[in-house]
Amino acid sequence: MPGPLARAAAIAAAALTAATLMSAPAQAASTTGALMITHVRPNAAGSDTNSNTSLNGEYFVIKNVTTRTVNVGGYVPDITTNTYGRPLPSYNLPAGAVAYVRTGSGTNRYASGAHQIYRGYGRHVLRNDGPNNPDLRLKRPGSADNNSSSGSISTCNWGRAANGTTYRC
Repeated sequence: MPGPLARAAAIAAAALTAATLMSAPAQAASTTGALMITHVRPNAAGSDTNSNTSLNGEYFVIKNVTTRTVNVGGYVPDITTNTYGRPLPSYNLPAGAVAYVRTGSGTNRYASGAHQIYRGYGRHVLRNDGPNNPDLRLKRPGSADNNSSSGSISTCNWGRAANGTTYRC
């Protein structure tokens, strides 16, 4: 029977392995356009309620990969298990900047050291119950939210989402 130190080391190794597997996406994101999805938190911390705090705990992060300001208005987040992907609202994202695109309501602005863009949903929309490959696509303005790859410029996969965990794309 292993001693307390060996048991503690085994538990720590198992926890590290589980954390690494949970936060690793199935496939890394890239972009063919001005914006790229870099991170996603599909499962807000705590119980999924329809409170605005819970809804805004669910988000994805986009980065302007150009050397100019890009208006994100009209880009379509296509969640590949539904057709809830209303276009993003008009917002000027500076060159190289990132923005948190939150599910709930709020004022689109720069706050707390980051750009914040709100989608205005009254319920959670990002899947957190298993792989779909990809789970989320960002599409060019004017693209249909039809679960197809047409118009896609960036994708992100995360599989089963742990409570309150942010995944790198």
